[in-house]
Amino acid sequence: MASLQSSVVNVIARTIRSSFFIHKAETFTQRKSFERISVFTKYPRFVKSEKHTIAGLTAMSFYPKQLNDKRVILYLHGGAYCTGSVKTHKALIARIARASKCRAIGINYRLAPDHPYPAALEDALKVYEDLMDQGYENIFLAGDSAGGGLALALMLKLKDNRKKLPKGAVLISPWTDLAMTGESIRTKVYNDPLIDPKVLNYFAGLYIGEDSPTNPYISPLYGDLSNLPPILIQVGGNEVILDDSTRLAKKLKKNGCEVELEVWQKMFHVWHYLGGILPESKDAINSIGSFVQDVYQSEAAHEGQIEGIQLELA
Repeated sequence: MASLQSSVVNVIARTIRSSFFIHKAETFTQRKSFERISVFTKYPRFVKSEKHTIAGLTAMSFYPKQLNDKRVILYLHGGAYCTGSVKTHKALIARIARASKCRAIGINYRLAPDHPYPAALEDALKVYEDLMDQGYENIFLAGDSAGGGLALALMLKLKDNRKKLPKGAVLISPWTDLAMTGESIRTKVYNDPLIDPKVLNYFAGLYIGEDSPTNPYISPLYGDLSNLPPILIQVGGNEVILDDSTRLAKKLKKNGCEVELEVWQKMFHVWHYLGGILPESKDAINSIGSFVQDVYQSEAAHEGQIEGIQLELA
């Protein structure tokens, strides 16, 4: 059962979404609207932040009081590839960093319509390679909404380029099908208090440009999902893009990948954004932290077993 706080937020979201997410409004207006929403987020305690640049992009790193300095999360923010920034997502990224006990880096990748596909993917790839060059071998990917789809697209790009894949990934309400063919686009339209399919389709067109919506680097649901690292998917049961997650999880499992799908009933798109306000946000972020730590510990144990076998053989 959804919390009282969640029920109140649902009502508020339905009331204000028309003023914040206006179909065909100027991109500048939409971005400013998102920044206004972000003032309602609550920055967590015991997490320091630092502005910097990486791979030529402005970024922000988040350092929880407890962390393993050999691990890092590369976080890709949501906003339908046209809005959003590290500023709008800093509280969410900080909470994930604290729960995961890792440094987390949020980046301001280029946005459409000024920079349609493949700009965002190119930026994410550059930052990932830069982190590798810095000596990070334990990179985790995370992202919400469009950022979740972008994180998955980045893994496909890395695999195709024969680059080292991340240790794992967390996808929050990921937008994986910009062709918008999932049934939930229609069946959940009256349940979703936040996302309007018409606005979503408009943003998709700005990002896709002259390309195809089924290009796997745009809509990774259509890609080769074999041989990917462990993935956690969290999605709200009331979301119009619910099927972007359920179909993705089914395809990942079919391809032999380790995947955990959490469908949070009665929850809306990226409810994690209201950490510190909604108990469901806190619980979901704690689940993310546990998943990240479990993957790292499992990998460390596996590497220890391999080293032990090699030692015995020697």
